[in-house]
Amino acid sequence: MVSTPQYYRVCADVIADVIDIFDRPRYFHIGFDEETHEHQRKHSISIVRQGELWWHDFLFIVKEVEKRGVRAWCWSDKIWHAKDEFLNRMPKSVLQSNWYYGRNFNLDRPLKGNRQCNEPNAYIELEKAGFDQVPTPSNWSVDDSVSSTVAFARQHISPQRLKGFLAAPWVKTLPQFEKLHEEQVDQMASAKCPR
Repeated sequence: MVSTPQYYRVCADVIADVIDIFDRPRYFHIGFDEETHEHQRKHSISIVRQGELWWHDFLFIVKEVEKRGVRAWCWSDKIWHAKDEFLNRMPKSVLQSNWYYGRNFNLDRPLKGNRQCNEPNAYIELEKAGFDQVPTPSNWSVDDSVSSTVAFARQHISPQRLKGFLAAPWVKTLPQFEKLHEEQVDQMASAKCPR
């Protein structure tokens, strides 16, 4: 029921309830990532909003968050495929989390598919446009993504706009994954405060 009157009502109610339950948190992460055909190609059902509909729904959610005195926070994937549109339409009030889980921060990497901007370059483009950022590394695929991302972000994002880092292990919080979670916390601490 995406983009229906019921969808908008439920989203507004959930946002209001979460903000109330958590006593008006500073940030509310609204997602809006991986809504592409490529990301959903193996799903049984695929829902991909595009163009004006994507922006309409995105801005509706941002408005619902912001009218309650909370800052909206989103994944920055959209910039990879629609850089100019993203930079022209994305409100500066929305906190950005670009994510990159590799170690190759070569800004001249060739673009894949319909990319207009690769992940490391997205950090640069967001900085040039004046967006506040929370870069997101992960030890999900390579161990040194955390330290590489922290070093890259500190070199390329102004301290005023670098609002922190978000670790994304993408595994469940179950005992069998405890070591991976602990390693990522240790890697983040070590990268932020080198000895």
